[in-house]
Amino acid sequence: MRPQRPVRPTHGVVSLPLLDVRPEPAHAAELASQLLLGETVALLGRSADGGWLRVRNDVDDYAGWVRAWGIVQATSARTSRWRKLARARIGIPLGQVRTRRGGGASVSPVFFGGRLIAGRAAGSWCAVELPDGRRGYLAAAALAAERTLEARIETLLGSPYLWGGRSPAGYDCSAFVQQVLLERGIRLPRDARDQCRQSRKLAGRERPGDLAFFRRPGEPASHVGIALGEGYFAHCRGRVMVNSVNSDNELCDNDLKPQFMGWYRPLRR
Repeated sequence: MRPQRPVRPTHGVVSLPLLDVRPEPAHAAELASQLLLGETVALLGRSADGGWLRVRNDVDDYAGWVRAWGIVQATSARTSRWRKLARARIGIPLGQVRTRRGGGASVSPVFFGGRLIAGRAAGSWCAVELPDGRRGYLAAAALAAERTLEARIETLLGSPYLWGGRSPAGYDCSAFVQQVLLERGIRLPRDARDQCRQSRKLAGRERPGDLAFFRRPGEPASHVGIALGEGYFAHCRGRVMVNSVNSDNELCDNDLKPQFMGWYRPLRR
């Protein structure tokens, strides 16, 4: 009998809290984006030494190079199984998986938006499993149910700006919008210009959850925020904060005001 060839992995699951995505397979290349724990990817290629993988995020189709040590490589079927099992979503800015209930050594930090497998809560803790098979315990409150838009944004206020960042350790403007709305079932592309292309401009007043886009003259949208109503919007510019587009409001961002394109509503859900 002819021996079966090993099945070559075509997909993978992110096994680190954050995994940097770069345009080239080198640490010196700029940070383009990040992957979150439990997100699944398609494998598009690998570096000659096997230390880097070119991947495409299944969440938003964003592609780039990541270190291979942060990906559990698998078949499409196995990553699909992971998605079915890993229904628990981190609902706080930062949590810690530990070796025992109530304490113990750290297994891994986890950030808002990451996914893992979680069992039923026993008291204030629940058993969890990470994509690479590591197990531990996480405070049940870290897996809290979906918050209102305003309450979610309150948990992220003050998060610093980081070009390419996708977590409360550092967001860029479009990733902040993407992650907040993803919790509400609205899937958006990774970058502001693409988010604008997949939204429609509103003729009337905005409502919470709509988008505010900004651009310099002659350029596509380069900044985005989430509408809160009455002219207020939340965005990441230096840090996550709330501002207004109304000139007579003390929270008006006078630098951004001339770049305001209007209110938009996402089309992709």
